[in-house]
Amino acid sequence: MNKGFGTLFIVIVLGGIALALALWVSTSGLWSVRGSINNASSAQTKALVNACAEVALEAMRENNSYVGTSNVTISGNTCTYTVTNTGGSNRSVSVTGNIGAITRKLLITTNAFNPLTIVSWQEVE
Repeated sequence: MNKGFGTLFIVIVLGGIALALALWVSTSGLWSVRGSINNASSAQTKALVNACAEVALEAMRENNSYVGTSNVTISGNTCTYTVTNTGGSNRSVSVTGNIGAITRKLLITTNAFNPLTIVSWQEVE
């Protein structure tokens, strides 16, 4: 009778270990897929804010005295840019865009027109 309980105990323990491994593998696969989705959203958001920044710079090229805030919709996603006069030919362009839970921001500074000269183009928090 003890051999039967011993065998049953071993089967239950091995079954529990197999179940734990199966859950671990499926959970890690789920997190991997979720990470891939976040990476894709992050890349799309980066492309969105870069395109929005180009729209802002084009607005500045067309009108050297342009300052203000505008929204741009690209492929169904909206971003916002603000152009600020920081003195003389110096301008600051702040761009914000988000797709889902991913938000990216750019800060661009320029110091000349004709040609438009970009001093810095950096992603900010």
